[in-house]
Amino acid sequence: MSFALPADAATRPTPFYLYDLALLDQTLTAVQQAARSRGIHVHYALKANANAPILERIRQHGLGADCVSGPEVHRALDTGFAPQDVVFAGVGKSDAEINLALAADIWCFNAESVEELAVLNELAGAQGRRARVALRINPNVDAHTHHYITTGLEANKFGISLNDLGGVIDQLSALPNLELVGLHAHIGSQITNLSVFGELSRKMNELQTWLEGRGHTLPTSTWGAVWALTTTTPTPRQFPTSRPTFTCSSSTWCGGRASRCTWSWAAPSWPRVGRW
Repeated sequence: MSFALPADAATRPTPFYLYDLALLDQTLTAVQQAARSRGIHVHYALKANANAPILERIRQHGLGADCVSGPEVHRALDTGFAPQDVVFAGVGKSDAEINLALAADIWCFNAESVEELAVLNELAGAQGRRARVALRINPNVDAHTHHYITTGLEANKFGISLNDLGGVIDQLSALPNLELVGLHAHIGSQITNLSVFGELSRKMNELQTWLEGRGHTLPTSTWGAVWALTTTTPTPRQFPTSRPTFTCSSSTWCGGRASRCTWSWAAPSWPRVGRW
């Protein structure tokens, strides 16, 4: 894809990133059109790009923020994302990060383990709050990507095993400062076979039905993954048309592809000396 560089590009003394905001707007519009027709609320993963102008554009299109650290939560709120549109995922959340998100009354914490649930319960109680949580489950779905970047297989270390889920649900009754609002799953990055999302949705639907049978009606099911993309010659290709069907009342997709296909890297014409 070719486009004109700004007039002052040649005078810049260092390499820089140039973002195609028109392509970003096009992608975000396609994302929202596909999502809204199916009752899906899309959250953008800040770890993909947390530059304020990019985040402001994404917020203006109505997306929420998916954060994996306290600074990302702070960045999202500071950029104008409403607390009810912020989700805090990720492993290894510190007490300080959790307290920041609790004080802001964000929508939901994606909890990775029983141990994290206990910490969330204690910290929420200390603030006199009730934290909304979604349990990150390990769906044992193969994303058919490199084995180093899969996150949703039983052999991977992420999430609560399906075999343990019933016991974890039962333990929530002893954690009065938590409100279970959903399930969460993440199956990997650089995904090219979109049929895996159909398998993920089937498993999530089965879990929803199973939980309803145990008296838990959850309003939210969230899932995350990253489609493969071209990082050398980005093009305004059509937004993927995978249509997995979720039966829950509200579904959230967390992804970062929207901004990652909109940048190019430029550098001055320096002499090439060695490797850099």
